[in-house]
Formats: sequence, structure tokens, C-alpha cells
Amino acid sequence: MADILSAIPWVVLFVVYVGEKLQQWLQAQADNRQQEVLTVALNDALKRAQGAPVQAQVPSSPIQAPVAIPPLVVPAGPFADAPKWFAWALHEIGAHEDPGNRGPIVQRYIDLAHCGAQGDPWCAIFANAALEASGVAGTRSPSSQSFRTHPAFVQLQGPALGCLAVFWRGSPDSGLGHVGFYRGEDGGHVWTLGGNENDMVQIEALPKQSSSFGLIGYWWPKSEPLPTTGAVIMPAGSPVSIQQTPTDAQAAPAAPGAAASSIQTNIIATMFGGPKSAYGGPIDDNKPGVALPFRFEGARPQVEVTNARNAALSTVCDIVDVGPWNDVPGDPYWQTGTRPEAESGKDQRGRKTNGAGIDLTLAAAKAAGIDGKGLVNWRFVETPKVS
Repeated sequence: MADILSAIPWVVLFVVYVGEKLQQWLQAQADNRQQEVLTVALNDALKRAQGAPVQAQVPSSPIQAPVAIPPLVVPAGPFADAPKWFAWALHEIGAHEDPGNRGPIVQRYIDLAHCGAQGDPWCAIFANAALEASGVAGTRSPSSQSFRTHPAFVQLQGPALGCLAVFWRGSPDSGLGHVGFYRGEDGGHVWTLGGNENDMVQIEALPKQSSSFGLIGYWWPKSEPLPTTGAVIMPAGSPVSIQQTPTDAQAAPAAPGAAASSIQTNIIATMFGGPKSAYGGPIDDNKPGVALPFRFEGARPQVEVTNARNAALSTVCDIVDVGPWNDVPGDPYWQTGTRPEAESGKDQRGRKTNGAGIDLTLAAAKAAGIDGKGLVNWRFVETPKVS
């Protein structure tokens, strides 16, 4: 009994020692956890001070963060009426790929677009990313031509700010091409805001037609209200490549529908005449006049016609008839940015044409230096009233 009693103090000392060590260990763990939480809080506070987005964080969490979608920024000034996907894309200007259509920028757009892979041409991936990031379903296809056939998109009769401008590459039936968001145009080029333009996101002037590249048309998501169509004329001297988000001064476009300033270049012209015009009365060979393949309602604008090879040969004409060809439903090619359909040799009803996009009276042909058939540039002197 005496031996047991003599051992009690040692047992007490051992228990106290173990208890103190356990308490020290627990305090150290709490300190470490507190320091980790404090570090996360300080990092969040620093991000907020810098204006960066803050995501909820769990220290040492194995969960991968979702794809970051920047908040939609509603533009002011000239782009105030731009669709939301165009506004989103404006703030992506300057984003650059790594060589070979690769890199974290491309991967970010792939994740947002739900389509494509590293190494794919990424113009359609970017267009889909802009739509999806704005709450609009895209085609979820990396093909630039997918917008032409996807049931969720509808073709427009003319351009509108922010619509999808689709181009062919190589040949019109190659299945290859490019897609970007319509920014504006002049007589020979369409400015698009798109990805994979010079290996980056930028606004670039692309030719409406060339031997290996050309505009097909314009498309719009069916889920969004249809826009008012009409050419947005780029001011003379506009840069052909814009690699920074434009300021208000740089962004100012001409009003939609202001096609009067747009020059239609190298249009095949032929001569015509006759005892009866579609607008009533005979065609006067002694007065400069033209026929365009669309029936204008009300007052008709005048047209300035210039010899494509000699700018000194020019005349201002009245629109005196509908033609050549495509009078129903018409081919207002000056609005769609495409070549006249009649130049293909067939009109919309399959009839063989003379291949011309404008007809000239005898007086107009003489003034423009056209002998029977030739190339002209033309523009509206007044804004055409096309409905």
C-alpha cells in the first residue's frame, strides 16, 4: 500500500506533463489555422483594393475554380446601343494567343464557348464565347460556318452593329472561312471585331470580296430581338487594325442606314432604254439615268456614277427603272455588302442575266465613258429609302 501511495505523485506529474504538451500542440494548430484564414482574408482585401474579382476561397481546398467570366460592362457613348455580346467582346481586344492557336487565352474562350480544342482556329470559338458569356446560346461549334445553318440563328437582310459577319475562305464552297462581329464598313471592306485576327482579338478591316476571301452575309441569334439593319459607314481614314478597346472618339460610327456615303466599286454596268419604266413613263435616252435591282418607294435618291478606271468621267443620275433583273423581291446589294446577284449570271428566279449590277441610260453611259458594257463605281447622293 505504501508503494502505491509513493507512486501517486509521479503519475500526477506525468499526467500534468502530457496535458501541457497536448495543450501546446492544440494551440499551435489553432494558430496555424488562424494564420491561414488571416492570409486568405488579407489576399481578398488586397484584390478588392485593386479592383480585381474575389472568389470564395477555402484554404487547402482541392476544388478547382470555375472559368472566370468578367462582368458585363455596358458601354457608353457610340456603342451604347451595341448588343451585349459586342460590349463583352470590346473589352477582350488585345488578348493574344500563344503560337499555333494555343495558350491560356484560347483555353479560356474554349471553356466559355463549350467547343473547340487547343490548336483549332478560334474565330468561331471566340464568337461563341462572347455569346455564351453574355447569356446567349451559341452554336457550340468551332466552325465559322456553323452560324449559317444553326437553327438558333437567322440571316439578316443587311448588316447591324454586332451581328455575326460570316466570310468564306479559299473558295465559296470550301466550308472554310472566318466569323466576327460587324463593326462597320466602307465601299470595299467590312470591319469586324473578332478572335484569331492577326493571332489576337482586334477590330480588323476585311475585304468584302477578293480572289480567295469574301463576305457571305450576316446572322443574328433568334432569341434576341431583331435589329434595325443598315450599313454603318466607317469614317474616311479609319485604321484597318484596332488592337486596343476604342475610346469614344475612336468608336464613333456613322448612323446605321447611312449608305449614301458607301461606294460600290467595280460594278458591271450595261446600257438600257425602252418605252416604259417600272416607275411609269418612257425612259429618256438623253437624260442620265440608272436602273437598280430594287423598287424604291416614295422619293428616290440620285446616284453618282463614275468610270472605275477614270474618275474624271462621272455623272449624277436619277433612278428611272428597276433592274437589271431581280426586281422581285429585289437585290439591294449595297445594303448586304455582297456583289450583285445578277453578276453571277442568274437572278433569284434562275433566269439567265447579262451579268450586270447596274443599268445606264445612253446619256449616263456616255458621261461615264461606258461603251455598251464596263465597270463603274457608284454611290447614292442621298440616303436611299429602302424598307
